[in-house]
Amino acid sequence: MKKLSFILICVGFISNAQIQHEDFNAKNIPNGWSVTQSDSGCNWEFGNTDAIIGSGFQNPASFESGGVIFSDTKCGGFKNNYLELISPSIDLAKKSYVTANIELIYNLQTFSGDGVFEVNVWDGSAWQNVLSVSEDTNENNSGKNQTSIINVSDYINSNFKVKFSYDDENSLTWGVGIDDYKLTGEVSSGVAGLESLAFSYYPNPIINDELTLNSSKNISVVNIYNALGQRIVSKKPATLYYKLDLSHLVTGTYIVQVEISDKKGSFKIIKK
Repeated sequence: MKKLSFILICVGFISNAQIQHEDFNAKNIPNGWSVTQSDSGCNWEFGNTDAIIGSGFQNPASFESGGVIFSDTKCGGFKNNYLELISPSIDLAKKSYVTANIELIYNLQTFSGDGVFEVNVWDGSAWQNVLSVSEDTNENNSGKNQTSIINVSDYINSNFKVKFSYDDENSLTWGVGIDDYKLTGEVSSGVAGLESLAFSYYPNPIINDELTLNSSKNISVVNIYNALGQRIVSKKPATLYYKLDLSHLVTGTYIVQVEISDKKGSFKIIKK
């Protein structure tokens, strides 16, 4: 138990930070963002403060300071409108982010059930869907938009980016609006003993089945100890990037000890 107590002292600290923020208030596409245009030639409208079409007549919703809107109605009837809005990419792995969350305000208005709004993130090799909406945002005349917070920690990588898409499903419908996109994350201040090696790990501290380790030098040894101080996992990756399968572990708290060259560091994880 003395050994375990010592290891616990070595756990680093975590701090929260805002990584990206775009309010879409300006009339032009923000720097670094990109769009795809629909087949009909219609596109996103930036800095839009108008009432969102389809959200009601007495008290319609809007983005008071401006947002980005696609109005399917303005494009005319029964044209195949599918378009995307993509954020600049950012290297979350290099910056040692261990968690990441998307916060978003949006408003989708369907007609006869047609119209889909989706959020996808790039995981380093493919797009992964993290939000799909096909029902009206709130009730008509509520004057309210929808806020969603999406945990995207599983997709942290060196080329992370976000894609918003809208599909009218080849029908005549209302459209979608987006406002105040934020990407936030927690940064590890470093695991004591491994600060000079740009070592990072995620998820942190709660994991499901997999733990990912990153370092600027090859990771020599990974040992995992249970709450009794017993070593239950021992690996020798000899790689900079290593994914550790922990699906066999029972729910509980564990200590991970990492050796890189002549340096050692330890941190706590919680297995769900």
